Amino acid sequence: MARAQKVESARLTMDILDDLEEEIELLKVAYERYFNGVDRIPPRREHDAVKLHVRNIERMRGGVTALRFRTQTLKARIVTYEHYWTRILRQIEQGTFKRLLAVSARREHEAQRRRAEEEGSAAAQSGVRTVVDPNQSGVRPKLDRNAATASGTASGRGAASRQLPSGVDSREARDLFKQFVAAKKAAGESVSGLTYGRLVDKLAREVPKLQKKHGDEIRFEVDTSGGKVRLRARKRRSDQKAS
Repeated sequence: MARAQKVESARLTMDILDDLEEEIELLKVAYERYFNGVDRIPPRREHDAVKLHVRNIERMRGGVTALRFRTQTLKARIVTYEHYWTRILRQIEQGTFKRLLAVSARREHEAQRRRAEEEGSAAAQSGVRTVVDPNQSGVRPKLDRNAATASGTASGRGAASRQLPSGVDSREARDLFKQFVAAKKAAGESVSGLTYGRLVDKLAREVPKLQKKHGDEIRFEVDTSGGKVRLRARKRRSDQKAS
């Protein structure tokens, strides 16, 4: 009873709605992980926590019109998501839901195989030079071991030179990459060519620009809207600073 009165006396703020939106999007990613077979059980506990958060916000007092409008928008979003989740859960129970995980995994495996073949071909070409065979007329190819070694060393330096920008730690980047891949698979988007290294490159390019414009504390989150999955930058609150 006392806890309910405390919630009712609290005032609605933009930070509270930011927290709710983040919880909703994380719950969406969790359901997508379950639908794709990554997790064994649906995130019911997290779902109950989000619904409790929505009920608590409804009991809060005050708030300008813009805050109330955003509250209604977030409520409409969670209702839309819940209709979709309920339909897919019913299909899973009935055995009519076709998981996309196997298809995505096969496509990713084929893409990795093609990339490995292309890289091997490029490495071979960079290590071949034409020399004259004194015992034969004409020319024949001969492997230049020094060139091949230099090429491999340069490639290793390129991979090792990838660094996360200031303000983004490796654990945060790894979690972001996992969520990004899971969301793309759930949306039926191709993950061919999507690697952690490329994500690091993107962060290294984008974060300094955003920090220069909006300040140092920038974070990225996975956003699924309009049927497309993308990374969205947001200003990090003080309680979310990277360690």
